[in-house]
Amino acid sequence: MTQGVRQEIESRVRVFETTYNQGDLAAHAALYTEDATLMPPDSAVITGRAGIQQFWQRVRDSGVGRVALSTQQVETSGDMAAEVGTAELTVTGQGGQSSVVPLKYVVVWKRQGGDPWMMAVDIWNSQPTV
Repeated sequence: MTQGVRQEIESRVRVFETTYNQGDLAAHAALYTEDATLMPPDSAVITGRAGIQQFWQRVRDSGVGRVALSTQQVETSGDMAAEVGTAELTVTGQGGQSSVVPLKYVVVWKRQGGDPWMMAVDIWNSQPTV
């Protein structure tokens, strides 16, 4: 893997955070390929950008107002890359108190031609606090 690919993916991760945190879920969903697969924990598999946008809207509506991601590892093969990372979701409850939920994730990124890296598969689950 070249350092350049990791930097490109980390740049896309920053866009993922920004679009979600600002509530621009159409731009957020546009980071996924048209036929992307989302695999949230304890939920059905979601396929396609429209369903992914609806999913993230439900997440925001549930009180998850902020996401912060940290890329730990990137491996590439041609126009595919696998990113392993950790995340923190800031959740605000009905009483206004916030808590942070730690997660771990894997994203399969895909690039076609000169297009930017796009998320093709996104899966995550909880991570125990230490």
